[in-house]
Amino acid sequence: MPAGARKRCFMASQTLGDTRIHELAQVELKEPVLIQGLPGLGYVGKVAVDYFIEKLKPRKIAELYSSYLLFPDGNLGINISEDGTYSLPRYEFYGYGERDPNVILLTGDAQPSVTGQYEVASIVLDFAQRFGCKAVYTMGGYGTRSGNDVGAVYAVVGESALGERLRKMGAKLAKGGAVTGAAGVILGIGRQRSLSCAGLLGATTGAYPDLEAARAVIQMLTGLVSIPVDLKELDTEIEDMRKKMERFRHAEVEESKEGEEKPEEGKDRYIT
Repeated sequence: MPAGARKRCFMASQTLGDTRIHELAQVELKEPVLIQGLPGLGYVGKVAVDYFIEKLKPRKIAELYSSYLLFPDGNLGINISEDGTYSLPRYEFYGYGERDPNVILLTGDAQPSVTGQYEVASIVLDFAQRFGCKAVYTMGGYGTRSGNDVGAVYAVVGESALGERLRKMGAKLAKGGAVTGAAGVILGIGRQRSLSCAGLLGATTGAYPDLEAARAVIQMLTGLVSIPVDLKELDTEIEDMRKKMERFRHAEVEESKEGEEKPEEGKDRYIT
């Protein structure tokens, strides 16, 4: 543990404008790394963070609610679960302090509207920095039309030294373009606050959910942060999905062939 570092414990509600954090548990964390993954292209970031949560079994420590958290069609409302219960769209924070580095995992079921991105990202960072957070990593999808690119991880970094480290680990440094939405805004604000920041983007054709892209991002992040996560179960899920997709494609081809061979019902056939 670095000199002067100590575990910090908080339990309070935090509000900024139309955004508030409701803390659920008192936790002790020392300089945790903030890792964010939200719904987006291929659901890469969301799948990745949820896998960390499933494997590490961290404690849920807080929820964030905001009038800026909207459904994809831009509406406000509630999410209905399979058992008929409902909840407002929210972010969920999970704390993991069992070993170094400590981690705050941030997941959610919505992204903020354009006008609320700065407010929501700012209150997220305020919350994480109360525990001494000095590093922020976001995960998401990187759109590609080439299936050969799937499995690659593109990185955007706040400083060149981190970029060089990721490059040596196999990441491709993104050249040009933009990272939009919550995954990008929090990196921008984090850098202004002198935090070490990087975005890890798994190449995806937009398949939903893209487990292969999520796996690539998870593997890259575990190497960067040394989080103890076994990927065997995810590999099994990926293989099962590959088989299902292959069967689906095969069935589509067969149906297409049958459609070409069969005349349309109710119509006469003429030979000329």
